Amino acid sequence: MKQTKEYPATHSMSTAWYVADEDGNVGIMDFNENGPVPWQTEQTCIEDLILEHWEDYQNKQKLPIELTDEQIDDLMSTPYSPEKEETWWDCVIQIDTTKVDEFLKLANNSDFRLECCLSETRGLYSIDANHCTSETPKEGLYQILKDSTLQKILDQKIILQVFKQQDYWMNDEWADEKVVHTKEFEKAPYYIFHQPYWTGFLPECMNVPEHPVKLDQLPEKLRRRVLRLPVKFKETKNFQIAEWHPCSVSTGYNSPTEVVDGCEYEMLPLTNGNQAYLCTEIILPSIFIHYCSEREKYDCSECEYHCHACEDHCFTNKPTVLSITNPFEEWDYSRQIKSDPIFPHSIWIPFLPKIPLKLKNKPNCWTNDGWQHYVSLEDIRKHVSGRRLLDLFQKNRQWLEDQVARFNPRVILISGAAEAIMRAVYSFGQNQITINGTDYPMYLLSEVESHREEIERLASLPYQGKLIPHIISVEEMERIKQEEND
Repeated sequence: MKQTKEYPATHSMSTAWYVADEDGNVGIMDFNENGPVPWQTEQTCIEDLILEHWEDYQNKQKLPIELTDEQIDDLMSTPYSPEKEETWWDCVIQIDTTKVDEFLKLANNSDFRLECCLSETRGLYSIDANHCTSETPKEGLYQILKDSTLQKILDQKIILQVFKQQDYWMNDEWADEKVVHTKEFEKAPYYIFHQPYWTGFLPECMNVPEHPVKLDQLPEKLRRRVLRLPVKFKETKNFQIAEWHPCSVSTGYNSPTEVVDGCEYEMLPLTNGNQAYLCTEIILPSIFIHYCSEREKYDCSECEYHCHACEDHCFTNKPTVLSITNPFEEWDYSRQIKSDPIFPHSIWIPFLPKIPLKLKNKPNCWTNDGWQHYVSLEDIRKHVSGRRLLDLFQKNRQWLEDQVARFNPRVILISGAAEAIMRAVYSFGQNQITINGTDYPMYLLSEVESHREEIERLASLPYQGKLIPHIISVEEMERIKQEEND
């Protein structure tokens, strides 16, 4: 087991997401560097979940959480006067409620950011006024700019007192042959679980709230996508979330992995203390070697690093929606708004999982198998033009057709960047595509909004593809591998 780790300097490397228990209590799962992350999880840090939820950064959409007064108090430090605040970011202010109109008008200025309102009746607002300050020669101290919005707010005596927001930093260390967890916050209205660096160990409950947030305090479109767990948080110290929700896993120790029927399984601890193999990937670009038209040309005995692996995005292991993209297409995170009911039923795959291209005399990169040639994305775009990409797809289309047959989707969505090549190979009808002799309902991504009702109806139908085992016991995995070797 690996027992040393690198410590990230900020929360930017962490990932956090909501969970809920059988009693409707809301918890927050947090990992700092490694661990299972559900496929449907938005990548964020714990501070972005405490007061509200950022729904869409690009369009600045937030979803408020209706916290009670007791829950707000659990989030706040001891108040102090505005004169004692030094930095003016990550803080909560209490304003004079008779001056709320003046405050909200000033808060619209570009140098002042009103993050959210915690309580209108109490005049509590989370703010970031960093742009209203400048750093002084003394490190860590800031002065308020003379003509800034913050100075105008202070001059009008709108702010009565200030609360510093708690830092929800958690850490873990290996000591005395066990994982020791530490935290820097005192309390919060959420159950908070922390996944240690070593994924051979389960996450630890770091906070049991006095006034727990309930699911009905979350807005409906956020509430319906919170991951539900078959446990009671007040009785649960540890659990394995990957038992119930498909997860990707970045690992902090050398856990055994196996590939079964084109899916990757990793051995992880279960909630009950046993171990089993849990499915972590259902699209493996390395499997493409069995289809690759260029493998003999490049003398490949296995799928190597020199070819460009294209992005796929899986949100379920029972997809009823299959979205097909161009291999060169960059993932547009503005699509990934999880309140969209289509997403939890979808996977997104390129029509080629890898671009088979190997150029000689290029810089090398080190892999576990030694020094390998690699090709940059710039080189790939230069050498694989539209015509060449179509040629490669025509030669290797069986990979995509096998994926379509494997998942047997209720509806296929095609991106604009993939449309021309797909039309050159397959027969298109009115909102229909024929692949390998089978007709599937089909829409372009640009048509989703105009046909949303029908697409959502199809997405909500039962999965009809090949069943993918989520958990394989150690004994069953041994039997499967033995049969493969025989």
